[in-house]
Amino acid sequence: MTIIIMKFGGSCLNDKNAFKKIFEVTKIYENVKKVYVVSALRGSTDLLLKMTQDIDKEKELDKTMAIFEKKHFDIIEKIFEEESEEFNKTKDWLDRKLSDLEDVFGDVKEFGLEPYYKDYILSFGEMVSTYILNQFLKSRGFESIFIPATKLLITNDEFNNAYPLYNLTNARVGRLLIPLLENPKKSTIVCITGFIGRNKIGYTTTLGRGGSDYTATILAHSIYEMGSDKDIKVILWKDVDGLLSIDPNYIPKASLIRNLDYEEAKHIANFGAKVLHPKCLEAIEKKRIPLEIRNFDKPLEKIDYTTISGYTDKSFIKGISAVEDAIIISITSGSLVDVPGVLAKIFKIMSKNSISVSLVAQSASEISTSFIVKKEDAEKALMALDKSGYFSDFFEIKNEEVAIINITGLKVLDNLTKVKIFQALEKKQIKVKALTQSIEELNFSLVISKGKLIDAINVIHNDLYEDFE
Repeated sequence: MTIIIMKFGGSCLNDKNAFKKIFEVTKIYENVKKVYVVSALRGSTDLLLKMTQDIDKEKELDKTMAIFEKKHFDIIEKIFEEESEEFNKTKDWLDRKLSDLEDVFGDVKEFGLEPYYKDYILSFGEMVSTYILNQFLKSRGFESIFIPATKLLITNDEFNNAYPLYNLTNARVGRLLIPLLENPKKSTIVCITGFIGRNKIGYTTTLGRGGSDYTATILAHSIYEMGSDKDIKVILWKDVDGLLSIDPNYIPKASLIRNLDYEEAKHIANFGAKVLHPKCLEAIEKKRIPLEIRNFDKPLEKIDYTTISGYTDKSFIKGISAVEDAIIISITSGSLVDVPGVLAKIFKIMSKNSISVSLVAQSASEISTSFIVKKEDAEKALMALDKSGYFSDFFEIKNEEVAIINITGLKVLDNLTKVKIFQALEKKQIKVKALTQSIEELNFSLVISKGKLIDAINVIHNDLYEDFE
């Protein structure tokens, strides 16, 4: 039987009507095995983060805690019949969790906000929301079970941005989850917390940005590895129809991308698409597990959604995405003679200071090297280069605010497509400062002045409109 892992984000848990929609989705997919991965209620993680920052400010901490508490009790009172079994059980459970949270605050005050304390505090949003959804499903007559991801998902020790240890996770999934999914006598919905896991010694970890989506794809990977059913799909329920060919803030009537493969999706997600984080695809790509991005308000939609799988139409441009806030740092040899190993020295300095580098351009003689960093890392990068002595003494270092335009799709391989791009930019007299094309030939990236971004996207989109799917 088909197994579908569905992720419900915070916007899918807003109010009584949202929970009714989850009920409708559950009925629509009643003939498949279901795993529900659940995010925190919208705004909950921010509240928990604020609590970690206000540990020593008792009034602020109490105020934020009260808001967090009210947010969840309000939902409970809206979706359950008062004094029903599920109503009382959920309220009692929430009381106990809030008491646990207050105990953690006491530990933090005594020992300091260690990384594992922070992740443990942030995990409460998903723990509470998932338990509430599980009880809601039970109140509507479904067979449902709540499993914290800390029982299944084993990660490394990188708190706030943990990575799954697949062998250990697979073993847990095989032992605890597969028997529930492959039980022929019961159709049990398994509700699992998104965003969180645990390391080998038991400390709670979080998966970082896109963490609940990532949880869904990690579970899909492990279910495929350990289960006998290989007909598996992931659905991410969002408040949009799917991935758009371009951010609607740039082009209001941007077209929907209905089909793209994993490589195309990673390129688009990597360069600014906020609907999907590229790490989510790492877990399912090799298994060729399809992923759908669907609009939560249109659960019966047959056409207008995005499918990421092994299939794509290579004859179209898939999308244009942008990085708005970037800094290009250019290092030029003062003597204008080639100096070997410049790139290696740059990467060593950036790595030592935990700065990510993207889109590197270097002259063949190594006289000039340019690279991109995030705007928030620019000052740290420049200071690191200056302190190195080597670059400050023998090279000229310049920096400039820029934007990156990324055009994805095999069609960018065509020389005629590139001609169209540069002819479009010439209309607005927009100069390209640097460019790269990936070795897979799926994307073409252009660096331009930040102030020219909107003009550049519009003119490229208008001139390449017919080449979009």
